[in-house]
Amino acid sequence: MKAVKIILLALAVIFIAIQFIPGGLPENKPEDERSIVHSDLVTENVLTQLRTSCFDCHSNQTSFPWYSKLAPTSWWLAGHINDGKSHLNFSEWEDNSRREKIGLLEEIKGEVDAGEMPLKSYLIVHRDARLNAEEVAALVKWTEDATSLLLAP
Repeated sequence: MKAVKIILLALAVIFIAIQFIPGGLPENKPEDERSIVHSDLVTENVLTQLRTSCFDCHSNQTSFPWYSKLAPTSWWLAGHINDGKSHLNFSEWEDNSRREKIGLLEEIKGEVDAGEMPLKSYLIVHRDARLNAEEVAALVKWTEDATSLLLAP
């Protein structure tokens, strides 16, 4: 019984100590003219869906839950968010060339259509981010329409 108390005390001390290790979560920045929010390629309905299902990991507008302040969860979230933004950052959409935007739209289409995005681990906590068949179809259509606009002379 004494060994269990010592182990629990040690775990509590470790948990408290790791709270002082920075989590690496990115800081939110105000939206500017580089954001897809200001793009002619996106409709309000699609933008609403992107905000609900994509922006937490793919923009500079992350909504951080209370547990994002606690290690080791903060480290895990930082890894996911930083990785997501390295692939696609809607807040920096206009920094991409036309060719890059077309490639990103194709990636979005493939990931959403295959049900790979949003991540299953994200959907456990963010049920409102789950895409139904109609929303998937709308996002796929948007990627196709936006690609056509980008390919037009």
